[in-house]
Amino acid sequence: MNVYDLLNSRSIAEYWKEIGYVPDSVEAAWIVYSNRSLTFSQKLNLWREITDTMPDMEIKRRPNCPHFDSLHGFITRYIEINKRFLNWFYDNTDCVYVLKDTDDDWQYETVFSSMDKIREFIGSEDVCEAETYKISKLSIDSFCKYPACITVNSKAEPMLYDFWAYGDFPMSEEEDNLLYAFEGMWFNFPVPFRKGDVVYNPYYRCNMFGSSDVEKEKDLFVVIAAGVDRMSEKVRKWFLEGRSGDGSDMNFCGYAQTENENLYTEVFGNYMDFELYKGELKGRHRLIKLISNYLKGLLGEEILIMAYHQILSEIRAKRDISCLFAQESLELAGVNVDKK
Repeated sequence: MNVYDLLNSRSIAEYWKEIGYVPDSVEAAWIVYSNRSLTFSQKLNLWREITDTMPDMEIKRRPNCPHFDSLHGFITRYIEINKRFLNWFYDNTDCVYVLKDTDDDWQYETVFSSMDKIREFIGSEDVCEAETYKISKLSIDSFCKYPACITVNSKAEPMLYDFWAYGDFPMSEEEDNLLYAFEGMWFNFPVPFRKGDVVYNPYYRCNMFGSSDVEKEKDLFVVIAAGVDRMSEKVRKWFLEGRSGDGSDMNFCGYAQTENENLYTEVFGNYMDFELYKGELKGRHRLIKLISNYLKGLLGEEILIMAYHQILSEIRAKRDISCLFAQESLELAGVNVDKK
């Protein structure tokens, strides 16, 4: 099994190859779980390969992940319960199914009597073609605040990761803890992201302000610090000792832009999904370029302050030009800003 090919981030995969980093058995199992392109069936095969060919290990306890003596035993139980869940999910007794396009966050205004009907619909001309779909199972005459749902690809094959919830699936507390154990795991993975690097997440279906035109306008972020590097010595020690943190803490602190172009700091994750951005920084992204070069020590504070307001003024001037006036009229009025 080539673990590097399973990483969501090509930037991280190339970095691991460069430094010769080889994940252990538990890390490999989590990488399979977090992969965004494999089907559930493909993940089962890879987990079985791990139990057949890689050393067994204990899974250390973390705040949202119980201790397991054996990774191999954990994987076996995890597969068993999820296969039982899918059998239950596909059983259409006293239930209906609802379909949602996860690319555009669009829910179809109809219900389906079975998964077979959904499969037929996804393969028809009536459906909007998408990479993935979210399917929810709704019990008839029985309310569930958070119904069971799975994600499927364009061939209606289940894909375990995003939008997978167990809802009212009958299971014990021990089974519930086991099913969510992967989400509670935390690893101190080496990443290539350094202070001032510009990164983006190619798996965003829309940006944080609702725009779905992600190919045309990526959400770019400037890294301040990633992983344990952004933590205090005390918190870093807690994480490394397993006394704090879960998968939601595998993230980075950085700068992003709001709709009105201002920069702000936030914590973004999961950093294992992110890529280094190597494209041109122009237009509104000149602010990203500015703060990136400042954090890298290439610019001083005086030019940072001057350039920030200069770029912001230019962006707002172009945005605020009325479309009611021709360029010639604007030039006669002394407004020399290209509307394009």
